[in-house]
Amino acid sequence: MASRSFRRMLLKRSINVIITIFGIITLNFLLIHAMPGDPILNMVPRDPKLDPAVKQDLIDKFDLNSSLPERYVTYLYNTVTGDWGQSYMQSNRQVIDIISEDLRWTLLLVGTSTIFTLILGMAIGAYGAYRRGGAFDVSSTAISLFFYGMPIFWFAIILQTLFNSYPLGMDWWPQLPTGGYFDTFTYGTEFHWEWDIIVSVLQHLILPAATLTIGSLAGVSLVMRSSLLDVMTEDYILTARAKGLTDFQVLRWHAMPNGMTPMIALIALSVAFVIAGAYQVEYIFNYPGIGYTTLNAIWELDFPILQFVVVVGGVAVVIANFVADLVLIYIDPRIKIA
Repeated sequence: MASRSFRRMLLKRSINVIITIFGIITLNFLLIHAMPGDPILNMVPRDPKLDPAVKQDLIDKFDLNSSLPERYVTYLYNTVTGDWGQSYMQSNRQVIDIISEDLRWTLLLVGTSTIFTLILGMAIGAYGAYRRGGAFDVSSTAISLFFYGMPIFWFAIILQTLFNSYPLGMDWWPQLPTGGYFDTFTYGTEFHWEWDIIVSVLQHLILPAATLTIGSLAGVSLVMRSSLLDVMTEDYILTARAKGLTDFQVLRWHAMPNGMTPMIALIALSVAFVIAGAYQVEYIFNYPGIGYTTLNAIWELDFPILQFVVVVGGVAVVIANFVADLVLIYIDPRIKIA
């Protein structure tokens, strides 16, 4: 019976995922193509003497003269076949090639910060719950609330200012790169697997990764602390203590496994965030990831890139939540299958 219920649930949620993804694709098309502005005006010089044939050639090349239903059918077909077309602005490069190149830098930046955020956040939240009411719990909660309400773009600018100068005349203060992904003036614009370039990449990664980690750390630690505090009041925790287990053993073997349920959804969203990119941080640090490319595409009305990023980001969130639901049902049988 349980197996049949699980299969019914899996089928139902799979259908919901498909419907949601189709809705994302359709809404994405309507929003992008309903945006004001003419991308052709950004492709050609604003010269009154410009030959109208040049503009017409671009319209024909990118199929911008067809009706909205025709473009929608073409858009659906290209989405299914993986043909996302050419960028309007980046020398007619294929969109998939542009995003693939940017994705590696977003994976490095957001992936690194996500790993540190989850490890440190869960550790701080768990220890705060373990030492509830103590100095560490009070101070870590206060600091977490401060960073939780802090605008991440403001914090990025503060770090840029602090580590790009010697504040208060402190000559010992470290200097760190505040923009780019490695030293392109010394090594060129193409990345190569050379030790000096790898070191440069890591140096340029420190500030943006630290910004994302510190900015996201507060939410993880607060959720972990709150979840464990709820679990610590359960009857089986009192039973474990009555058996003579220490507080640390109770936390490690009983509270932590049962307090991980809210963290699964948070981890799923973090994984989806890796695909979507960190828009503000990448733009402030001039880091050439998906977020940086997306913001430039908005300014330049580069519709093919915008369509791809919105669809991939939305689909990543939907699939990540679907997987999180399955994991939650697997690790916590108390969750109702319906």
